[in-house]
Amino acid sequence: MSKDGKYFTSSKKGDVYELQQQLNSTKKNEKRDAVKKVIASMTVGKDVSQLFSDVIQCMQTDNLELKKLVYLYLMHYAKAQPQQAIMAVNTFVKDCVDPNPLIRALAVRTMGCIRVDKITEYLCDP
Repeated sequence: MSKDGKYFTSSKKGDVYELQQQLNSTKKNEKRDAVKKVIASMTVGKDVSQLFSDVIQCMQTDNLELKKLVYLYLMHYAKAQPQQAIMAVNTFVKDCVDPNPLIRALAVRTMGCIRVDKITEYLCDP
């Protein structure tokens, strides 16, 4: 049984500010939990697009779970915020040459799912 159900229980008014603080934390576990809360809020229909730049900053990590969550968030909100999504291109390109095949596949898949012209151009580059 998964313990991730706790991420769906919060509905406080200052929740977005707290999430923003946690996303900018230096502690990896706190950052991962914050992204999980963001994804949980997104899943139940809450608009968490104002956290876009904070979530993007979490992309540059070695933690595969955190990277998957951030990429999921990007796939959901990139079309609504294409200018900010372009900030992620360098990380995508770097992840496409990562020695780990899971990270390479995740980067290529996410770039293909994001419907932003500038990002899909990088899929065509050799």
